[in-house]
Order: sequence, then structure tokens, then C-alpha cells
Amino acid sequence: MSNILAYGRNIALILIGYLLLLSNVFAQSLDQNIFDQIRQQTGASNQTTRIQSPLDQLRAQDYMDKLNQQLMERRAQGPSVIEQGYNARQTNLGGENATVSQFGYNIFDRLPMPDEMITGAVPDSYVIGVGDQFVISFKGSKEEVVQTQVDREGRLIIPTLQPLLAANMTFGALKDEIKKQVSESLIGTEVYLSLATLRQISVLVVGEVYNPSIVRTTSLSSPIEVLLHVGGVKKTGSLRNITLQRGDERIPIDLYDILDGINPSIINLKDGDRIIVPTIGSTVAIGGNVIRPAIYELPDGKKIISSSEALDLAGGPIRPKGNAYTHIRYNDSGRQLYEKMDLNGNISNGEMVIVNLFDNSEEGRVTLLGHVKTPGIRSVSEYSNVKDLLGSVKNLGENPHLLFGVIIRTDQVTNTRQFLSFNVHGVLYNQENVDLVDEDKVIIFGRNEIEFLSSDIVRSVIYNNEYDQFEFLQDGAVNNYYCKPVDRLARLIASSKSNRFATATRAVYVGSEGVSNGLGVDNNSLSRTDVLNNMELESLQDRRIETISGISDFTNADIIRNAELEAQMEEDRRFRVNNFCPAIYVDEENLLPFVLEHIISVEGAIRLPGVLPISPDTRVDLVMSTVGGPSNDADLSKIEISRLSIDEVDNSRRLDWDYVDASINDLSTVKLNPGGGMRVSSLYTNFEDGAVLLTGEVMEPGVYTIRKGEKLSSLIRRAGGLTAQAYPYGAIFTRERVKNMQRAEMKQTADRLQSAMVSAFVKKNIDANGVVAVQRMVAEMAEQDFLGRVVIEADPVILSLDPVKDIVLEAGDSLYMPKRPNFIVTVGDVLNPSALQFIPGKGLESYLQEVGGFTQSADEDRVFVVYPNGVSKPISLASWGGDRNLSLPPGSAIVVPTDLSPYDGITLISEIGDIFRNLAVSAASIAVLVRN
Repeated sequence: MSNILAYGRNIALILIGYLLLLSNVFAQSLDQNIFDQIRQQTGASNQTTRIQSPLDQLRAQDYMDKLNQQLMERRAQGPSVIEQGYNARQTNLGGENATVSQFGYNIFDRLPMPDEMITGAVPDSYVIGVGDQFVISFKGSKEEVVQTQVDREGRLIIPTLQPLLAANMTFGALKDEIKKQVSESLIGTEVYLSLATLRQISVLVVGEVYNPSIVRTTSLSSPIEVLLHVGGVKKTGSLRNITLQRGDERIPIDLYDILDGINPSIINLKDGDRIIVPTIGSTVAIGGNVIRPAIYELPDGKKIISSSEALDLAGGPIRPKGNAYTHIRYNDSGRQLYEKMDLNGNISNGEMVIVNLFDNSEEGRVTLLGHVKTPGIRSVSEYSNVKDLLGSVKNLGENPHLLFGVIIRTDQVTNTRQFLSFNVHGVLYNQENVDLVDEDKVIIFGRNEIEFLSSDIVRSVIYNNEYDQFEFLQDGAVNNYYCKPVDRLARLIASSKSNRFATATRAVYVGSEGVSNGLGVDNNSLSRTDVLNNMELESLQDRRIETISGISDFTNADIIRNAELEAQMEEDRRFRVNNFCPAIYVDEENLLPFVLEHIISVEGAIRLPGVLPISPDTRVDLVMSTVGGPSNDADLSKIEISRLSIDEVDNSRRLDWDYVDASINDLSTVKLNPGGGMRVSSLYTNFEDGAVLLTGEVMEPGVYTIRKGEKLSSLIRRAGGLTAQAYPYGAIFTRERVKNMQRAEMKQTADRLQSAMVSAFVKKNIDANGVVAVQRMVAEMAEQDFLGRVVIEADPVILSLDPVKDIVLEAGDSLYMPKRPNFIVTVGDVLNPSALQFIPGKGLESYLQEVGGFTQSADEDRVFVVYPNGVSKPISLASWGGDRNLSLPPGSAIVVPTDLSPYDGITLISEIGDIFRNLAVSAASIAVLVRN
């Protein structure tokens, strides 16, 4: 019953709504809210749902895919036949890298936009037709939105207004007519008209297009949009002679006008139009230094245009003056002729014009380069000498090199480059000016460019006469550490048979231990932060790999940290690369060899030793200032000065030495020339550079500075002697140099042992697990930390009686004086390794019995004892004549090695036993090694 009542109520509301709508024709006072309320209650809606057939959607998508495939194929095809012909002629003129393409066809190098419903403003010139749909909004005394369309009779029916014959009216005229009717019949109401949906039209496209067909589109479409729908015009088709056939009317279309914006008005298509694209007409090509080099089609019917019109098509030459115009045409027999173009002449079909620069030289300029604040080009008439060009030292960069500058001058006859040196300091302060001429380049050097001369990469090339380029990595990328000027230097040195770089060769031995490899990448240049970042990055990347394998968990925080580290390392790498090969040497070819010809070596007790270039007659005081001055240990009373001179007798070069006392001589009067050098000796000191550490049972432990040649007994006396609890027999003396030797020897032994083990396991067919276990043991053995212990005598009484045993100390030595122990240590393969109380006169066998004797894996034939002073001694446990009752001093260690015969098929037991004995520098270290 309730459903019936609801249904009746809805019917009543609908009837009331229609009655009110009709009454609105006669009365304008109806409240719009009442109308909206009725519409809402009846379920009416303003929304229009458009449904497209899935089949139509698939067809449209297939067609768009076809157009996209054609577009990709066109892009891969390369130049057309027409383009190939013109470009071949341009190549003959030396324009290998200059090509011309057919103008305008790239407008079709895209896909068409899909047809969509057009709403909003349209041009007032749009001609209305059957099927156009409009939205009309009334505001004011009448509030209503009406949606209607032009019917088959061409009429537009709008409630409350007179029917309008809208077909063939322009959109602007229709708006005016509707506004006129509203103003006359609906007082106080404004009306707004917009186009909701465009009518669909059919256009036939034929000729030189990729997909001739009938195109279904909207009435606002232009010929270009329709041509896009058929894939565009082929390069064999015309862009200037297209015809739009509309009934009996033929409308010419020149797409050049649209591309150039000459005729901005675009023709809107109508239903039944036909677009005909003929083959391309006459063409000319304009190439070279013009704004828009291309192949241009001539207007319909034209086969000749004037030279000025041809240049206008290309936008004219880039440079207004100094151009050479070459006209390429054919004679009657078809032979190509290259002629100077007549600017008042004509260009015919198939001909070409090449515009080149007649004179590309420059005049009246000088260039300032290098370590300056304002590098660039200046006028030589205004800056006619180096002093004027530089201004003052304030215009130079931080830490400039004032002892040497270079002028690159072009010879006016041969047009070759020449290098001239000058003294920057002399120009700025001593009136040693240099006149400049047209095209001169003035180069000022900074600290970075000078320190590069002493870098590993330069020193390696000079030392080895070759450069390992490593220019290309395995993935084909250029190595950032490749330095082209150094590569050229290496080739020059290799081919040179003169003493041109003799000074550089001598100077390379200044710190020659730094010459390591041809690549020149100094691993030590990484800061401590760089090394730590790199280690953390490697750890994160290892965890990432483990995460993929399911072993570890790589969190989001790890991902962020990994990205931060990679960015920081990349920034640091770029900084090192940018400072690796200075740009001034890269940009100016052969500058590096010229600079190396003018270097001197500066050695000894100075703050910045190395090599640096100077100009002739450079003052020694300026050289001293440039290298940071003498160090604190410098002996200025004997400065060695070397000079390279020419012997006038035999016309030979010779190197002479002289000594200058700075305390009585003015260094500004002493001069140096390229090829020489300066060495400042150090004052003699009787102390070592480092110190010695005393710890343990000495009266005054600590760090002590020692004299050269000082002995242990002297240092013990300086420390107040030993305490009453000191045990000199067990003193542990370590030396850094010995530690390094032990590490290197162990590395070699481990490598040799590993090779022998692999060979033995192969012969014995040992399983993989056994191989890995033994290899791990050997690797761990090689990685053990070494004490660098030296067996010495540390008892002051014995040293005083036998001075030969008194060791000479070195910087970095360390002496630990232990307390007198009361135990004997047993380590290795015994049942209960432990420390046993020392009992005077007790034998070795008794100590072994107290720890339970040997285990099954013990090697009873290789037992040895390590005495407190570090000396090791093998023990024989034979029943007759053995060491069973050997009495041991306190602090000794009994070592029972492991029997390694299960791991070894040849003589590896002996090898490992020897290694263990060599490592027995203390009881503690031996115990750790054997347990591992």
C-alpha cells in the first residue's frame, strides 16, 4: 500500500512540475528553488551519460597504434631521396656535418589528439549546422539552464523564445539574436550561450598521405588536424599546393603560410569536404650559415624565385656581413656547376645555395686566462701591455704564482703559436713590462697548476717515459682520471732525443719514492673521512646483497644512508677529478711541455719542496717566499744554488754549484735561471724524530725523547732505574720496523703454504670442506697481529758488564718491564691448559703431568718452550737423553702444537711447525695462534 501511495505522489509531483514549467511562459515570478526542489524529488538530473561501443573503442585504439607504428618507422628511415641528393652536394663542399631536411614535414611528427566533446567558447565566425548542441543559461528574473540542439530543419528551439533558423548562421550572429529576443521578452534576465557538443562531419583525404581515407571528425577541425589523422603528408607530397574541394569550389591551402604565421586564419572544414595532396612541386635548398637551413618547396606553379626570396625562406644569413654565397646549379648536360651567387639573380628548381663565412678571423683582441678573477677578451688598443691587462695583484686569484707567466703569440707570417715567458712579479712591481699584440693570450698560473708539475702522474711520465692511459673502462665509459696533456707529454718525451727535459728528469728524484704508477691516481689523497665513508658504503652494499639472499635485513634507513654516502663519494670524486688535470693545460696544447722546460728544483728544509717554473734571472728571495719560506730546522748559512749555463769554449751546457750564506748576503741579489735549483740544508740535530715508550716496572715510566745513538741502559738510567719487582729477563722490547718485516714475511709464507696445500689436497682427493677449513686457518694465520718483538738483554747489571748487548734505540721503540712472575704457562694440545705455580728445580715433565698430559691431537714430537725473553727452544721428550727434567725459569711457556698430518699429504706439518715457532714472540701470542 505504501508503494502505491509513493508512486502516486511521484506522478503528482511530475505533473505539477510540468504545469509550473508551462506557466513560466506567462509568468516570470516562479521561484527557481521550487523548480529545483521538484526536480530533486522526481529524481531528475542534469548529467548526460555518453556511452561508446567497446567495438568502436577497440577500432579507434587499433588505428592510433597503427599511426604510432608508422611514425616510429618514419623516424628510423633516415633522409628522403630528395634530402640525400641535396646533402650529397653539400658534402662536396666540405660540409660533412651540415645537412638539410625538407622544411615543414616535422609538423606531422606527432600523433593526433583524440576527438573529444568541445565545450566553452568557440570563434564567433563558426558556422552552425545541424547537430550542434548548445547550453543556454538564463540569469536574473528567470533562472534556468536549457540544453538543446539544432534539429534536422536547422531550427533551434528554446523555451519561452521564438524558434530560430540557426543553420548556416555564425555563432556570433546566433548569440546576438538570442540576446535580442531575451531583452524583448524576458525583462531583467541575461542569457549566456555556449557550444556543448560539436557536430560530426566526414572529410575525404587523398593523395600523397600515409593513410588516404575518410576521416570522421568535428566541425571545428582544420586541414592540419585531419592530415594528422591520416598520418601526415609524405615527403613526396606537397605542403604548398594542397587543394580543399568543397562542392564545385576549389580552395588552395599553403601550409607554409600557417607554419610561418603569415595567414593566421584557419579554414574550418565542412561535411563532405575533400582534401587532395599532390606530389611535391619545385624545390630549392639553402644550407650553411643561415638561420633556418632546409629544403624548401616553391609556391604552386613557380619554378624560379629570386636569390633574395630564397634567402628569406631560410631566414637570411646568421651574420650580416662577411659571407660567401655558393650557387650550385646544373648546366644543360646535367653537370653541376659551383658559382658565386648573384644576389640580384634567380634560383631555379633543384638548385642549392650554400652560405659560408668568407672571413672568420678576429682582430684587435687580447685574452687573459688562468688564475685571474676576471678572465676574458679585452681590446688590444686599450690594454696594449701586460701591466695594463693585469691591473694589480688584487685582480689575480688566491695564491698566484708570480715567478712565471706565459704569453701565447700567433706568428703573423706562419700563423703558428709561439710561447713566451715573463716574470709576473717583475711586471707588477719592477717595471718589467711586455707589450702585447693582436691575438695574444696571457696566462697566469695558480698553486694548483704549479703543484701539478710535482704530481705522481707527471713524475711517472718523466721517470718512465710512458703513460698508461686506461682511457676507456670495460663498459666503454671514459675514465675520469685520463689526462690528455700528460699523454701528449709522454709521446713527446718518447720521441724526443734531446735534453729538453733534463731538469725535470733530475727533479723527479725529489721524493722519488712517490713515483708509483702510470695512472697517477694517488690513493693517499683520500681523506680519513673518505676512507671511512667508503668502508661504510661497502658494508651497506654487502648487507644489501645478503638481504637479497635472505640472510640480512636491509631497512629503509639503510637505503637512505646508502644514497647519502653515494652522493658524498661522488661529490668527493668530482672534486678530485677536477683538481687532477688542470684545465689550463688541457685547453692550451703543448703548454705543459713549455712550462716543464722552465722549472727549477727546490729541495731540503723548506715548507713546500718540489719543482716550480721561473723566468730568467729570478731572485732567490722570491723563490724562497713562493715555496713557503725555510722550515724551522733550516740552515740558512749554506744555501746551495745550482745554475745551468753555456760553456763558451766548447758550446756545451754545464751545471755549476755555489753556496750562499743568507746571514751575510742579500738574497734579492742572488739570481736563478730555469734548469737550476736551490737546496736548503737542515741544521744538525742529535735527537731522533720520534720517541720511545717505557712502561711497567721502571721508576718513571712514560714517553722519552732520545738522542741519536742512545742505548737502552742510558734510557733506563734517565727513567730512574728499575723497581725491586722488575723482571729484566722477561722484558718485552718491540720495534715498529721489525713488526713490518714480520708482517711481510708472514704474507709470503702464507701464500706459499696455501699453494702447497691446494696441490696436496688435489692429489689426495680431500673433500671441499677440508680444503676450505685449512685455507681459512692459513688465512687467519697470515692476518695475525704482530708485536715486532726483539730478543734483548734488559738487565742493567749485565749491560754494564757486557756493553755489546746494549741495544741502540730507534724512534718508535717500546719497552715493557714486567713484574717477576711466579708461574709457568702451558698452552696448546694439553688436557687442561693453564698457568702453574713456579717451583725452583721442578722439571718440564712434572708441569706437563699437572695439566693432564697430551690430548689425542697433540704433536708430541714438536713441543717447544718459549722463555720469558722471547727465545724459543724445541724440547725432546725421549726417555733417554731428553729434556723431561729440564728446569724452567718463571714466566716460561710450554707449547704443545696440534698434529696437522690429517690436513697434509706431503711436508706441510714441518712447514706449519716452523711458522708457529717463528711466531713465538711471547707466551700469550703463541697460545692464541695454536688455539686458532
